[in-house]
Amino acid sequence: MSKIEDLPTLDKPREKAARFGIETLSDEELLALIINNGTVGHSSIDIARDVLNDVHTLSALYNKPYQYFHTFKGLKRVNALRLAATIEIAKRMNEKTRLVYEEKAEVTSDSLYQRYSLSLAGQTQENCVIVILNKNKQIIFEKVLFKGNDNDIVLSTREIIHLLILHNGYYFYLIHNHPNGTPFPSEVDIKFTEKMNKRAEKIGVKLLDHLIIGQSGYYSFLHAKVFS
Repeated sequence: MSKIEDLPTLDKPREKAARFGIETLSDEELLALIINNGTVGHSSIDIARDVLNDVHTLSALYNKPYQYFHTFKGLKRVNALRLAATIEIAKRMNEKTRLVYEEKAEVTSDSLYQRYSLSLAGQTQENCVIVILNKNKQIIFEKVLFKGNDNDIVLSTREIIHLLILHNGYYFYLIHNHPNGTPFPSEVDIKFTEKMNKRAEKIGVKLLDHLIIGQSGYYSFLHAKVFS
């Protein structure tokens, strides 16, 4: 158990942030600052530590509802709501960033990872997204194709081909997450990607890459030279 009042003055989250800048706080200290106060036997530092021990990374909190935070001992309802509100602000800021794309900006594997990493990395279900581009490699359509509980994608190549034709796509990307946090492809992922690549080539559309997003990065089929 850690008591905030027992810490040296400049080690207390509020004082440290005011003196040295908010960016100097650790993940635990940032959460403690938002939590503000705990209860007897459970300080804000203790609660922040319990939360991080449960999720391991801040990004894993991205899709957690208010009810999740309210389960931690010592975390009052108002502070659980404050945490949920802070995360909702982050989600909306990220959504705005996603929408503010320059009209002539070309999409890359890295830019798509930045675009989807926060929303997909912390998901407890597997999500697969298609991003369709025009001949200038600008986004013209994107959609979540699948949600499920397995670490292997279950998709219809026919549905994807239909979307590519419907939206007059020239190029496309596939993106999915692994709920277990590892970005490495399964045998099913590899076989599906190879099959999808061949099917798309037959209608004159190019699969530029298939990204698998994990907690700490992403796997690129293009970079791994699974196909070119």
